[in-house]
Amino acid sequence: MRYLLYAIIVVIDLYAIWLPPASRTFQIKPPVMDTAYEETMALKYLNTLRQNAGMAAYSTSDILTKAAKNHASCLITNHETGHYEKSGKPGFTGKMPHERAIHAGYRVPMLTENVTNNSIDYKDAIDNLFSAIYHRFGFLDFISDEIGIGVAQNPKDTAYNAFVFDMGVHALNEACSAESYSGPNRYAYKICVDPQHRIEERRLLAILSAQKIASKPIVVYPYDGQSDVPPVFYNETPDPLPDYDVSGFPITIQFNDYYIKEAQVRSISLFDPSGKEIKSKILYDKNDSNHLMKPGQYALLPLTRLAYDTTYRVVLHYKSHGKEVIKRWQFHTRKLKQPAFVIKKMNGKITIKPHTTYILYFPPQNRHDTLGDLRFPADVRVKYLDQNTLQLKLESDNRASFTLKSGERAVEIEVL
Repeated sequence: MRYLLYAIIVVIDLYAIWLPPASRTFQIKPPVMDTAYEETMALKYLNTLRQNAGMAAYSTSDILTKAAKNHASCLITNHETGHYEKSGKPGFTGKMPHERAIHAGYRVPMLTENVTNNSIDYKDAIDNLFSAIYHRFGFLDFISDEIGIGVAQNPKDTAYNAFVFDMGVHALNEACSAESYSGPNRYAYKICVDPQHRIEERRLLAILSAQKIASKPIVVYPYDGQSDVPPVFYNETPDPLPDYDVSGFPITIQFNDYYIKEAQVRSISLFDPSGKEIKSKILYDKNDSNHLMKPGQYALLPLTRLAYDTTYRVVLHYKSHGKEVIKRWQFHTRKLKQPAFVIKKMNGKITIKPHTTYILYFPPQNRHDTLGDLRFPADVRVKYLDQNTLQLKLESDNRASFTLKSGERAVEIEVL
């Protein structure tokens, strides 16, 4: 008896986290990246997050690494973003992620790809992807167990870079590379590059269950006790909060169906240190307008940006196998590393010293309030930490006052 399983190609887009360099009176070029170092550290950091959340670490796939590097290089060469390549362009190896993986030697057209552009470094790239729920679920899914990471930077304009992450299933690729099953038991086909290639059903089910067995019954993120959590979410393509340009860092919950066959979520709540509940939206497969969330996946989306250096508490109430369960955990948001000015009004005034680094934080006044193009003198170095937070340093001995502008915002800056 035949058992038919069609391959699933999972492709997730990320464009909105791309940030152009701020407009300024002159161009500051970021330093040249050591891309090999970024790739190595990206794997280490990503695996730390996965393991702390209760999942197994990724192994490295040479084939997927080749595919990821090819795509990152193609994006930079052609000054493009996203997942799709155009035939005829320099560096083209396939329009879709699975086509590029097959070109590199992968034998199964089933993978997940995450892409982000113009990140500060590997940590910024992964933090940005984890702030976006669909991409986070791509990193924390219960099937993939191997990864290839490619990083490329434009040598002529170092502000532009690409981080590409291709995730697949090692044992499934091995099964598609081995001899086609010809025994008497049930089997699956139309999974591998060769659609007639057969995999014994028992082997396939074991492959698809391996990561579930190695993971916790419930995987939450941020995980219990996590620190240095970014406080903010901006946009994702497709966008789970299309009416908001800025909101709080999402909390996600995944029920592992290997251990928990059914769960009815009663409530998910987020509380600040005073015990006040943060107004949020709960998203799951039944109300996800983008139809990307799977059964057992939930996201709590705070409707306001979270505070820096603050502990938040999450309470989950659900029913499973006839029992009511309460799960509690907490996390701590990022602490700023330099002296910070909090500028709450549209017009502010601060005092700084030359050759000293400061942070300027502009708490959003509404759900659309983010910084736009910046204007400042040529001897001032400014970079985005996020779209409401800047790092600023006067790099000369000039004591003249100046103004930093962003749209309708203006900060008068006196120099001691």
